[in-house]
Amino acid sequence: MAHCIECHSPMGPQGSMTDTHTGAGRFEFHGPWGTVISPNISSGEDGVAEYSDEDLKAMITQGLRPDGERMSPPMPYANYAKMAEEDLDAVIAYLRQLPPLPDGAGLE
Repeated sequence: MAHCIECHSPMGPQGSMTDTHTGAGRFEFHGPWGTVISPNISSGEDGVAEYSDEDLKAMITQGLRPDGERMSPPMPYANYAKMAEEDLDAVIAYLRQLPPLPDGAGLE
């Protein structure tokens, strides 16, 4: 629905590692903002476990971290702000059920 896994899974020699490292982060984006590495969004400690549903909603739709810091592009939070509440709830429920993985699933 929101293509979270597409950007929040690392790339390996054969392409996106969504089959083994789903949501572990470490996908690199290069743009006018510099280089941004996608964070882990799996359900584990390195991922979204510490965040409340409200924290996640603010990050997804407003680009605001719980400490008030703005998130970097290219996270399309302006687009996600237009999502129906039930769809946003479904995205969060999906993130919560992802297997817990360490950041980058041990990739260096």
